[in-house]
Amino acid sequence: MPNLYQMNLLTVIEVGKDGVFLEGEEYEDILLIDAKSDIKKRNIQEDDEIEVFLYRNTSDNVVATMAPAKVKVGECANLEVVSDGDNGAFLDWGLPKDLFLPHSEQAYYVDEGDFTVVYVYLDKKGRPIASSMLYHHLDEYGGDLEEGQQVDLLIADQNDLGYKAVINHKQLGLIYHSEISQPLPLGSKMKGWVKEIRGDGKINLNINAFDTDTRDDLEAQILEQLRQ
Repeated sequence: MPNLYQMNLLTVIEVGKDGVFLEGEEYEDILLIDAKSDIKKRNIQEDDEIEVFLYRNTSDNVVATMAPAKVKVGECANLEVVSDGDNGAFLDWGLPKDLFLPHSEQAYYVDEGDFTVVYVYLDKKGRPIASSMLYHHLDEYGGDLEEGQQVDLLIADQNDLGYKAVINHKQLGLIYHSEISQPLPLGSKMKGWVKEIRGDGKINLNINAFDTDTRDDLEAQILEQLRQ
């Protein structure tokens, strides 16, 4: 069954004057909403398999686009606030229908034009919702992480100790001010390493290669990329 608010590989079942339709199984035929010029450029034909992002439009119909959203359900991203209303704010996540950030899920007030790091989840009615209260959705403990492990980081917040970072969209860790030589822009993405799993289970991070093995591994990766 295709997954909403995720990338899916679906089969083209019709290319006609009414548009391009994909096999949606339980969702029946799914309309591909991309511009005709984009479809023509890709030379899409019946029986092709194409990767698309599925979501519900303003009419609550399931539609598809080949343009990936800026974030999927179960992930974090730094998104721009495009409007603010009585019940919450709306964020640009790359789709015609903006992503809702309720007041009840705001860790701090946001205004139009601001950027905020959020986690995206489905509410009880299956609707995508953004939350900047990352502590409600992400684990602060090491889990299956190992010291020295390389991870993907998203800088989410700053406090007196340092910077809070989202680890692989799943966990939260801390980069101490003493570990960096210059401020880190909130919302920036970078590679990092698990420096330490503390006695209380929480995660200390480093954004520098801090041992010989890690440095050698990075140098090997860079050289391989240059060869390619």
